[in-house]
Amino acid sequence: MRSKYFKSWINLLLLLGIIQSCTQSEYTRLVKNELARGVRADSLLFGINLGDSRDEFYGKCFDLNKKELVTQGPGGATVQYLFTDSLFHDSPIPMRLLFIPAFDEKDKIAEMNLEFSYMGWAPWSKELQSDALIEKVLKLISSWYKGNPFIFVEMDGKNMPVKLDANRRMVVYIKDEQNVVVKIQDILHPKHQHSITSNAQRK
Repeated sequence: MRSKYFKSWINLLLLLGIIQSCTQSEYTRLVKNELARGVRADSLLFGINLGDSRDEFYGKCFDLNKKELVTQGPGGATVQYLFTDSLFHDSPIPMRLLFIPAFDEKDKIAEMNLEFSYMGWAPWSKELQSDALIEKVLKLISSWYKGNPFIFVEMDGKNMPVKLDANRRMVVYIKDEQNVVVKIQDILHPKHQHSITSNAQRK
């Protein structure tokens, strides 16, 4: 009986290993194929791009604010965009998008965090929690940014949805009960190249 249980456990581990290997290989192939295209995908949103300088970023945000498209976000360190989605919800629902850039040592955007939440969020509103929101965010991002579909990749010990188009990688994860983050990175930037290597080694 113990031997039979042991064999079943080994078979399960082997199966999980095969599944993980297939998923990891898919990511490796995707990275190689996308970088082999020799093109760049730097577009973020509202005309803001990976590689923009700090001055360019805040200049564009100033112009967007003048057009009443965005406002200053909570805490003063974020930019806020309020919109209503009726494409992926049964009825129009107000949403908040905060975007927060990460600048490198040359004061250029190497990464951008897009943070989504529902305007009407409350701890007791089950339908407005982040575990429901993440499904809608994946659909929104896929409609906003054409190209490859999301695949699941193991990162930091978790299976995360990843969308890769040329050098632009988007990783989606739940931040807390309210917020879902889309982390957009330039995988050719020195700050993120190590993550390609480590993923390739594991994948």
